[in-house]
Amino acid sequence: MNIVLTDVVTEYGEYYQNQGQGTGDLYAVAMREFVTMQVFSLMITRDTIYKAAKSTVGSLVQPFQKGFTPRVGNLTFEPVQIVQHHMKVDDELSPDDLMPSWLGFLAGSEVKRSEWPFIRWFLENKWFPKIGEDIELNEIGLGVATAPTPGTAGPIKTSMDGIQTILNGHITAGRTVPITMGAIPENDADFVTYMEELVDQIHKAYWRKDMTGYLSEDLERRYLRGHAAKYGDRASSNTNKGGSTKIEFTNQSIKGLPSMNLKANGNACNRIFFTPKENAVMMMNKANPFRDLDMQPFERVIKLLTDWYMGIGFILPEIVFCNDQE
Repeated sequence: MNIVLTDVVTEYGEYYQNQGQGTGDLYAVAMREFVTMQVFSLMITRDTIYKAAKSTVGSLVQPFQKGFTPRVGNLTFEPVQIVQHHMKVDDELSPDDLMPSWLGFLAGSEVKRSEWPFIRWFLENKWFPKIGEDIELNEIGLGVATAPTPGTAGPIKTSMDGIQTILNGHITAGRTVPITMGAIPENDADFVTYMEELVDQIHKAYWRKDMTGYLSEDLERRYLRGHAAKYGDRASSNTNKGGSTKIEFTNQSIKGLPSMNLKANGNACNRIFFTPKENAVMMMNKANPFRDLDMQPFERVIKLLTDWYMGIGFILPEIVFCNDQE
């Protein structure tokens, strides 16, 4: 990573002068947090693949008669698997670039550049938060796992299969059947009705199951405005614990996710999906792996390396309930 000081040097000069400046004088725009992990039930394992099976049995009950008349049915097993993907971050820094400049307070007098104040500030304020933002915006929602080209840094959106990729795969395979709803209405109040009709078509065995529907932040805001228009004064009493918004007269809620804002092609994502939380699994090889790193000072350059395994999936694709829009 290059440390770009061009504008600071142009404005303040190519020298360091202690005028009381410090890290409190460094400001930044907000980064998106890795919030989509809240959707999933966490599974910590070093296994790179989770294997299970869905079992179903045909109907058994029939009217009584003396003769033995077994029903012809099947006990069926279908495989289910969730894969962890190996992901990494490689970075290198030359903190000597900070001197001489106004930012010289981040430099240090220690011979080891890894002990300079800059390193702790950079890791806590930039590096770790940016990893979380990258996963939220580029990987866990719309990522498509792609083998890297040897010797070349892999592009964004290719480190793992994200929610949209996995769900589309289950739809193609026929294991998740979208609920036919048509295009999302342009009127916000009509969109509230759309959501109510969507959850009405969830299998009735799950009507009394507390489930959250995940969708883009734009659609979440449209729902809130439409709810106020449709229900008036009741609009202020529909927020559940955890920030989700209750769908009237149901056990279901909705919550917007940054990871669901866009499709891989950059267009708005109109997919909305519900599933019991225990059905949505996030596998990691260790808890909070993004904060583990290997710092390798070499000469006057500092290399930062970290890698981990992570994957998401649905144990039973058949109980992922979604609309028919992408």
